[in-house]
Amino acid sequence: MDVFNYIKSFLSSDHTSLDYLAKEYDVRRDIQPSVGLEVGKFLGMLIRLTGATRILELGSCIGYSTMWLSEGMKQTNGKVISIEYNKKLYDEAKENLAHANLLEYAELIHGDANNIVKQLPGKFDIILQDSNKLLYPDLLEQCIKLTRKNGIIIADDTLFKPMDIPNELSDPVHRYNELVFSDKRLYSTILPIGDGITVSVKLDD
Repeated sequence: MDVFNYIKSFLSSDHTSLDYLAKEYDVRRDIQPSVGLEVGKFLGMLIRLTGATRILELGSCIGYSTMWLSEGMKQTNGKVISIEYNKKLYDEAKENLAHANLLEYAELIHGDANNIVKQLPGKFDIILQDSNKLLYPDLLEQCIKLTRKNGIIIADDTLFKPMDIPNELSDPVHRYNELVFSDKRLYSTILPIGDGITVSVKLDD
């Protein structure tokens, strides 16, 4: 048994609907892979550690990561705002969250994250970036503005470069890593779980 399978042998989903959605990602080819069990569990732990009550997610897909975040919001009586560009996926995510009885902890928005983030009021405790990889560098500055002091920005799939993922996907993610690690407003690290997550703490406003 390798290290990752050993870790996964101890992990379980926070909600039964998450197991169903995980199987959907395994068999469908019309959706991008989601954060996975290890990252989902990390998100749930982070919410509980920080007491986060306001989360922004960029990229809902069919609602797998949104469900992890919403289950966390159920514990802190908070809410996650999740933005999805694809209308079909947005509708599916909403249906999945309703089926899991988690819609009261999530607000799903259909539209272009580039435009929507500029209109969002207030600050967020946690931001999860899992949208179109091309948008990672472009949306970083707005994510920093929307994050409260000592809040956290998490980007998924940030080990694409060493995984030899095609350049059109790995290059913008690599550029994102370069930007966050050179930004003095952020304190960042990369965790080798899932396809890699870059975790950045905002040091000040």
